[in-house]
Amino acid sequence: MTKMQIAVLNIGMFTCKYLFDKAYDVMPLRRKQKIDQLKNKEDKARSLAAELVLNYGVTAYKHKENVSKDCVIKSLSKNDIEKGINSKMAFSYEIEYQKGGKPMLIEINPIYFNLSHAGDYAVCVVADVPVGIDIEGKHQMNEKVMRKCFSEKEKFWVNEILEEKQERFFRLWTAKEAVSKATGKGLSQIIEGIYFQMGDKLILESQRLKDIYSIYEINYLRNEGYCITVAAEYGIK
Repeated sequence: MTKMQIAVLNIGMFTCKYLFDKAYDVMPLRRKQKIDQLKNKEDKARSLAAELVLNYGVTAYKHKENVSKDCVIKSLSKNDIEKGINSKMAFSYEIEYQKGGKPMLIEINPIYFNLSHAGDYAVCVVADVPVGIDIEGKHQMNEKVMRKCFSEKEKFWVNEILEEKQERFFRLWTAKEAVSKATGKGLSQIIEGIYFQMGDKLILESQRLKDIYSIYEINYLRNEGYCITVAAEYGIK
């Protein structure tokens, strides 16, 4: 398994205007511009939180914190946030976007990252290989999306057990999103029939993708109704 660190942040702490404003004031200009374009307070908080989990993840990884372990999951506290934004190293990175929109860190490779946010949470994965992450949950599954984007085998598995239908849908959907983000290609290019279910584990079905990527289901917030999946190129075994 590759070395990766996952940071998780609950946006609820930013109902405190003081903390939101304090974090916003030190944000990079590109992030401020994104936040300013959003109208909904929760969307603004998610965008703010996305930059904060990235800031934490990159700083921790650059300082070699916990990178001896395969996968470290860190739930950030208010203290972690305040410490991070007060640090002289805060936001000491630049981002560029590749063709297809995949974000990359400039001049500090081999550190790779990816971001996602949904509902009450923002998540970031930082790793030594190209990665993608997706979080979904706390809303109803989209039947239209399933009809359009899932293979017959996937649809059968999702519909097999009624009580697990929603969770299975989001497990597959986050896996598809994570792989598309790891590859840097659009979802439409890799979406159909790339997974199948064996026992209770999702496995890549496409041999072309299987030779390059692994997927990891992160159960950290499963009891709150969220699914988190990471896709990563094969790295250190």
